Amino acid sequence: MTTFWSVPCEWPGETVFIIAGGPSVRNIDLEQLRGHKIIAINSSIHAVPWADILYFGDWRWWNEPENAAAVAAFPGRSVTVSQTIESEKLLICRKGNPPGLSMARDTLTQKWTSLTAATNLAAHLVGPGGTIIWLGADGKAAADGTIWHHKPHRWGPKPSRYELHRADIATMGEPLRRMGIVLLNASQGSAYADLWPVVSLQDVLGARAAA
Repeated sequence: MTTFWSVPCEWPGETVFIIAGGPSVRNIDLEQLRGHKIIAINSSIHAVPWADILYFGDWRWWNEPENAAAVAAFPGRSVTVSQTIESEKLLICRKGNPPGLSMARDTLTQKWTSLTAATNLAAHLVGPGGTIIWLGADGKAAADGTIWHHKPHRWGPKPSRYELHRADIATMGEPLRRMGIVLLNASQGSAYADLWPVVSLQDVLGARAAA
């Protein structure tokens, strides 16, 4: 029987950066984020192995040998909603379905994209007054046609992936406002700019340093 992890509010009022898979991450010096709270989504862990938390939602990602090796070597916590994997390294949460985000601390909302679950995880961790900052939440391919900043997944993308992702992501705004959490999108060129205005990462880091 699966024991589900209840996510504590252990970073109350703090700022957490979520590193998603979009190609805009290639233009960021991720070293400047050391010392900040970081959640890496699946293969982004190869770019920030010093992150605090790794989140992945797809069992196929775990089944790639290089990814399983990265998890084994990862000193932080690894979180998933997949119940098909058995490993002492994993903290498993219940999987909720969109729309919105789950208020239950043992549940993360995910259907078409891990970004919703990672955002839900961050919301549980920071609570009211907290800030979540997205990087790599592009919602589209780069000009050169690349989809990710990391090595492509072997199973390939769904043709309608961006439409499916957007439909789920668009439902998170109101729950975050009710929770008293600010979401900032620092993914330059993001297709989600109409949902959350795109901000400069340098401005965000400068504001944090001055606070």
